[in-house]
This record gives sequence, structure tokens and C-alpha cells, in this order.
Amino acid sequence: MLRINTRSVQILGQQISHRRLSELSLLIFMMPALVLVIAFVIVPAAWAILISFTNQSLIGPNARNFSFIGLENYVRLFNDPGFWNSLGTSFIFVFGSAFLGQFVIGFSLALLLKYAGVLSRGIVGGSVLLAWVIPEIVAVYIWASVLNFQSGSANQILLAFGLEKQRWLIDMPLLSIIIVNIWRGTAFTMLLFSAALEAIPDTLYDAASVDGASRWERFRYITLPLIRYTILLDFILITMGTFSVFGMVFAMTGGGPLGRSEIIGVYIYRNAFEYREIGYGSAASVVMLIINLTLALVYLRFTRVEWSAEA
Repeated sequence: MLRINTRSVQILGQQISHRRLSELSLLIFMMPALVLVIAFVIVPAAWAILISFTNQSLIGPNARNFSFIGLENYVRLFNDPGFWNSLGTSFIFVFGSAFLGQFVIGFSLALLLKYAGVLSRGIVGGSVLLAWVIPEIVAVYIWASVLNFQSGSANQILLAFGLEKQRWLIDMPLLSIIIVNIWRGTAFTMLLFSAALEAIPDTLYDAASVDGASRWERFRYITLPLIRYTILLDFILITMGTFSVFGMVFAMTGGGPLGRSEIIGVYIYRNAFEYREIGYGSAASVVMLIINLTLALVYLRFTRVEWSAEA
């Protein structure tokens, strides 16, 4: 006959009850965040997807009595040269601002802060953080004065070196907004990597130094492998954040001149609110949402592959 250990059954029952209680407690604590995500992310996204299949407008008869038009907005969107121009401009903006700018400069600053003295760390870190905490519209006015053709400090520096003044926001609007976004966003990457670098035990570097490893070898074989997940996380966050930038670009250039700095966020705003085509603007926003999700999934896929390889 099969003997049943009542004590073991009681312990197992207690473990299951404790696990269910822990899961219930976790769910209770997550409920406020879940409610906010549903109210401010999922519901608006679902509504935008629904409206993208209609001819709703901001004013006029279609503002309230709109009708279902199927994929007409998407067909029109993919045949619009302005959409492809804004999409290409957005990718250039993300590549220049997020990858070449925020990641490289932020990572370099994090390394500098790790090995710099207390005074240098305070000056550099404080200066970078100041750019991050300044309100966006204030930063726009600061840089508008810096890039002013007549009296801006950027042109004064060029004149000091014997170079000609530049009409930054007219002749080089995309480069201008890339520079401003790098200036504002580098602090986040710097803080993220500073935390990751501080978490690496100094004993690993000391042991590698004793074994004769150079500074580059310590960086390559110790630092980079231990912060690779931070690198992926930073790529996800700065890519999605930069791709979603709107206020700074709209305030500085308005997407001009002639659409040369019109990123996709400005394109959506212009069609939805200036041209008052809510359905069409929603279709463009859905495409933007899909691109963001695709980029995030690609990065997460890389993370999962690395985890699987380690296992």
C-alpha cells in the first residue's frame, strides 16, 4: 500500500498557500501601476488604432459622425512622400542623436567620472545633469540664442577662428536638433552606465592588473562583458525616447524649413491638428508605435539569445 506522509503533505500545503499569498500580495501592490498603464497607455493606444480606420476629423461633419473607411488612411500614408521623408529624417535623428551622441558621449563621461577626481567628477557630472533637468522649453530658448545668426555664441566662436557665420536653423536644421537632443539626453546614459560601472568589484581589476592585463584588456574582458545588459537596456530606452521626441523639435524648427527637420512626431501633429485629419494622424501614430515595439523586441531578442547562450 502507498503510505502518505501527513507531515510532508502539510508542509507542501503551507508552501503552496504561502506562494499564492505572495502572488496575491504582489498583484495587489502592482494594481495601481497596472491601472495607470491601462488608463494612459493601453486604452489610448487601442483608441488610436480604432480611429486610424476611420475618417474622423478635428472639426466639421466628420468630427462626430465619422465612418469606417478600412485601410484607406494606411494606403494614403504609404503613398505620401512626406511620410517617408519624416520617417527617414527620424531614423537619421535617432542614429545621430541616440547612438553616435548620447550613447558614445554618455558612456565616455561615465568612464571619466569613474576614474576622475572628486572635483572633476562634481564639475562634469553637475554640468551634464544641469542640461537634463532644465525644462524642455527653456532648453529650446537657450539653444535658439546660442544658434542665433547675428549674435549667437556658436557663430561668435566661428568668427574667433576666422570662419564664416552659419544659419544653423535654416541651413543645418537637422544637425542643430541632433546637437540639442544630445546635450539634453546624454545625462541619462551617463547615470545609467555610472551605476553599472560602480557595481563592478574593484578586486576584478586588481586581479587582472596583477596578471599583467593592460587597461584596454581590463576594459574589454571585464568591463564590457559585465555591463552588456546595461548597454542593451540603454539602447532600448534612448532609441524609443529619441524616436518619440516632439516638443523640442517642434519649438525649435517646426519641422522646417521645407520639411528638412520634420521627424515623424511633427508629421503626426501637423496632419492631426493643423490639417485636422485625426484618422490619418492616428494611422501615422500607429505606424510609429509599431516601429517602437519592433525595435524594442529586436533588442529584447538579443538579450534572450545571450541569456540562452549563458545557460
